[in-house]
Amino acid sequence: MPTPLFSEKQAFLQGSFAKPEFITTMHERYHQLLFAYSHYLKETDIARIEIIDDSVIMVTRQHGFKLLCNPQDQRTVPIEILNFGAYEQEELECIFNLLTSASVILDIGANCGYYSLHLARHYPLSKVYSFEPIPATFENLQKNLELNHVSNVTAYNIGLSDKAGTLPVYFYKQGSGNSSLQNLSNGEEVVQVDCEFRTLDSYIEQIPEQIDFIKCDVEGAELLVLEGGLDIISKHKPILLFELLRKWAAKFNYHPNDVLQILEKLDYRCFAVDSGQITPIEKIEDHTRQTNFVFLHRDKHADKF
Repeated sequence: MPTPLFSEKQAFLQGSFAKPEFITTMHERYHQLLFAYSHYLKETDIARIEIIDDSVIMVTRQHGFKLLCNPQDQRTVPIEILNFGAYEQEELECIFNLLTSASVILDIGANCGYYSLHLARHYPLSKVYSFEPIPATFENLQKNLELNHVSNVTAYNIGLSDKAGTLPVYFYKQGSGNSSLQNLSNGEEVVQVDCEFRTLDSYIEQIPEQIDFIKCDVEGAELLVLEGGLDIISKHKPILLFELLRKWAAKFNYHPNDVLQILEKLDYRCFAVDSGQITPIEKIEDHTRQTNFVFLHRDKHADKF
């Protein structure tokens, strides 16, 4: 990968720099950053950065997970942690408090596997099924599972929606987490990738065990996942964690409250996740700042609220 770092070295080898000038240039422009990061990391959940042949791996401080960095993805989870200190720790803490044990967990919209890794580690006797439709992102997911020697996660290179088939996904390589069945960013770099999709209900016979938890983060298509999984949700009554953003839902011509209304008919109550706790919420208003919501069944989870 040609970079200024390589150009400086090539210029020196070709005689454009004297050795003392080359040493000073490399240190001041590049190597000094290594020491800057050694101080910067202390304020984040990244404990260390491993630079190996053709790869950069970040290791989280709290749980020691290794996360591969994509050089083009500016919003991949390890970079988000590096930028903002942590990533959705409150949501994970909330789930761990609510879910005392789990037989089967579904991670819909797994991306790089951040949730799958945490859930698999926290519930070592569970089976975690991860769904990620985009081949490039799925490859990154598989590598992260291998790096962390996770054995209780089964990853599927498919997406879930309200119907089965091959559908175009708008893939944004600079921010893979914003890839969606709709073009959310409208950027020039967005490309369409044909991906395989199925319905959640099509797995109702393949997953005979009790499904205890479903996390769904699919950039606006959450309603479609729900509509394709009503039978399996009605049967198992799992705890649900849905990301619901008004701006993304609008791209699919619905409002997040449509999700609340459907789940209300299945006897679910909605709770906003806030500071690691859950707060009952009847509907999502324009001023609602939370974007992650837990749904608990009124009878099955009555002891949790």
